[in-house]
Amino acid sequence: MTDSNCPDRVTRLEALAETTLLAIQQLALQQREMQNNLTDSIQDLLGMMSEQRGEMAVMRSEMAEMQSEVRGLQRENRQILDILLNRQNPDT
Repeated sequence: MTDSNCPDRVTRLEALAETTLLAIQQLALQQREMQNNLTDSIQDLLGMMSEQRGEMAVMRSEMAEMQSEVRGLQRENRQILDILLNRQNPDT
């Protein structure tokens, strides 16, 4: 290697080092942005899950109330049926 090529090689290595450093910095920035996006997405998902849990609790409560009402109607229907059957069969 001659002395005249040495400054060119050093210049190329410096340029390569700068380019590599910029690429690493850009990748680090992209990584931080992706991590922030991922964190935001996870937070959004957890919020939606919490909201869904609340809605499901309300639905379960409403379903329990409806079941109770249906059971009451079934009892009433049974009583009415018993009354009607007893009127039709006064012998029993």
